[in-house]
Amino acid sequence: MSAPADASKSLASANRFSPIALRNNAGVLQYARSSLAFISGAAAGILGLEGWLHGFLFYVASSLALSLILWLKTGFNPKRYFPTPDMLWVHEVAGNAFSYLLFWTLAYGLVHVYD
Repeated sequence: MSAPADASKSLASANRFSPIALRNNAGVLQYARSSLAFISGAAAGILGLEGWLHGFLFYVASSLALSLILWLKTGFNPKRYFPTPDMLWVHEVAGNAFSYLLFWTLAYGLVHVYD
């Protein structure tokens, strides 16, 4: 007895990625996102951005720019490197927002303390 066509198709798509390669790609993405959070947070503090609107719009814009760069780096085909294309755009964006906030307030406090 053979397996249904849908079951074999889903099994083939599940096995097309190496777990080691997936772990490496997720690690590279995490490193890029955390580095972006530190650098853009410090930049926002040095630039003197104030308020939730300006500060977090800067974070969203820089995160979007990183995602676009990585999308270009994957050759416009993130499905080759990640199980879902969404992973390239949203993986660890919310988790690194706290690091962004930390470096934003730290740099702002160090640079603009006597303004």
